[in-house]
Amino acid sequence: MNLKILCIFLILAVHGCKSSRILFIIPPFAKSHVVTAEILAKALAKQGHGMTFVSAFPSKEKLDNFREIKIPMNDKDYELFDEINKAMSVGKKISNMLGTFSKIIFNIGNQTLQSREVRSLMNEQFDLVILGYFMNDFTLGLADHFKCPSIVYFSGHLIPTISRIVGNPISPESVRHATVHVKKMNFMGRLRNFGVNMMDFLVMKIFFRPRALAVYNYNFPPDRYRSYDEMIRNVSLVLVNTHFTSSGPRPLLPNLVEVGGLQVKPNPAPLPEDLKTFLDDAKDGAILFSFGSNAKSIYIPEDKQKIILKVFSKLKQRVIMKWESDVLPGKPKNVLISKWLPQDDILAHPNIKAFISHCGYGGVIEAKSNGVPIIGIPLGADQKGNADKIVEEGWAVRLDMTDITEESLTNALKEILSNPKYRDIVGKQAILAKDRPMNAQDTAVYWVEYVLRHNGAPHLHYPGADLNFFQANSIDVILFIFAVIYAAFKVIKLICGFIFCRSKKGSNEKLKRN
Repeated sequence: MNLKILCIFLILAVHGCKSSRILFIIPPFAKSHVVTAEILAKALAKQGHGMTFVSAFPSKEKLDNFREIKIPMNDKDYELFDEINKAMSVGKKISNMLGTFSKIIFNIGNQTLQSREVRSLMNEQFDLVILGYFMNDFTLGLADHFKCPSIVYFSGHLIPTISRIVGNPISPESVRHATVHVKKMNFMGRLRNFGVNMMDFLVMKIFFRPRALAVYNYNFPPDRYRSYDEMIRNVSLVLVNTHFTSSGPRPLLPNLVEVGGLQVKPNPAPLPEDLKTFLDDAKDGAILFSFGSNAKSIYIPEDKQKIILKVFSKLKQRVIMKWESDVLPGKPKNVLISKWLPQDDILAHPNIKAFISHCGYGGVIEAKSNGVPIIGIPLGADQKGNADKIVEEGWAVRLDMTDITEESLTNALKEILSNPKYRDIVGKQAILAKDRPMNAQDTAVYWVEYVLRHNGAPHLHYPGADLNFFQANSIDVILFIFAVIYAAFKVIKLICGFIFCRSKKGSNEKLKRN
């Protein structure tokens, strides 16, 4: 008996040695970004690590080893963010609101770092900082403050900005930019893709970088902390919520790991009783309608709302609709509304026949993993590219908000619901998405712990990450080679000219003597 107790004690002691204190901090304004980050944080907490999770959205599930720090968003910034959501929900381009968007990012980022909650955390000690990224790399100064490694987690596509953190090849000649879907990478496609990538580079370099640098230097003064660029180069690992089955194959460094589908559970969680009953009793099937957590359904133009509800009222299928209000005027009997939905768990229900979505990347991954065809109504950002790609793959139909009529929406639903090819194709896509050595959560946990085990894993650092744009693209080498060739050509030309002149002079003198 004493031997058993001793063994248990030793096992617990060893486990305790392996557990670490991890700070996971994520921008407080985008709930969709927080969802997958929280899943990763809780997976680490279940492994015995002491997690401190900083966000604006408190979790419903309480866990041991999981401490939440809520950072409130002030009313002014929330109003600005809501303004962007309204613009997106009616299909307006948010590129025209770039100034407003960046103002929110940097205001909130600075307020978070200056908040009483984060300042209090800076008196503690952590073994690792995980940054939920959204143009807020200035937060990486916390890793220098705690003298610990850092990991960047991004819940969206592998955008060039994320690749540049660790020097991962962007490959614009063959890898499509996340925000623009280029159907064919022929000359015109590559030219367009190159142009978008260059615009991305210039916007980040000229517009965002100076603002990020100012926030960093304000919160992490140069006389006491390492520089902004040093902290970016010092990132040990990048985890990105993509997978080649959704975003396509591309070159990846060992310290850039795809963990797409973190939110897709191997076994769906039980649904709330009202949703479960509603779906279980849907003999003719059901449809999920959701525009995600940022773009809100209540901002859909009133004329389009009426069209959508009229079409729903004629369906024999039931509809679950994400609606951010307690009241939906004209709601048909076959429609159930809710302010927040467990989207992945609903999509896993066998009676779900279609998903009407704005084609946010998270929703696309969930639909694909659960084998549910999509009617895409993209609003902005990467959503149009996502919609075009899944239409090209053959398991979706696309509508634009401005083109929604009773006829177009009815035809789209009829096509998706009655044509078996869409479900057949997405079913095959689901098999590909799930065929992995480890699921997304286990993969993410493994690599986080790898960084911890190897003290930041400096051996993963790619030397190319230390090069500037000209060096990384060998532009300086190419210019040098051209300069050498040009100089050699000039020297040869000069020598030839000299020889020719000497020869001509000799010939003239010979003629004179004759």
